[in-house]
Amino acid sequence: MMTNDDALVAECLKGDEHAFRRLVDNHRTRLHALASGILQDSDQASDAVQDAFLKAYNALGEYRGNGVFGAWIRRILVNHCLSLLRQRHNYLSLDELDRDVASWERSPEEQLMAANEADAVHRAMGRLPAHYRTALVLRVVEGLSYREIAQLLAVRESTVETWIHRGRMRLRTLLQPGPGSITPEREARPAALRPTPLSLRGING
Repeated sequence: MMTNDDALVAECLKGDEHAFRRLVDNHRTRLHALASGILQDSDQASDAVQDAFLKAYNALGEYRGNGVFGAWIRRILVNHCLSLLRQRHNYLSLDELDRDVASWERSPEEQLMAANEADAVHRAMGRLPAHYRTALVLRVVEGLSYREIAQLLAVRESTVETWIHRGRMRLRTLLQPGPGSITPEREARPAALRPTPLSLRGING
């Protein structure tokens, strides 16, 4: 059965530009939240979403339908965001991650966050390696399974599990009191950043 998105794609392929605008309206908000979580910059996220839609428009002939337009455009966006992160030299290798995480892992303290939880989580997310942050955003914000994330990022499912586990541990370390923690006094948030829709429930699994 053809979905509304698939019907709009069919109209786009016939030259109906208004149909593509409706596709953009259907998916822009969620895609911006996803890009913001990965890039940690609202303005860059807006540009990334616009670029992803442009790439999707130029590749509509490759879309196979079956009601998965949302997943298809999400894959385009994630790949574009990861490309931007590589350009920023922020996409580390697995060996670098394994060496780096040793200095962070320790027993996390479970605690309730105060009113500035969302702001603290957002700034802590900005300090994660891109591998961890991307996997966490796809898991917590998008609600994807480990298998879906693995397929999207072209890595093994066990690798995704490792990234998410280590990302959560590092976030807990950053959010608990002590040296290196994220507090309003220790680190001011850049004006360009906006809160990411994450919570401790998502971080703690």
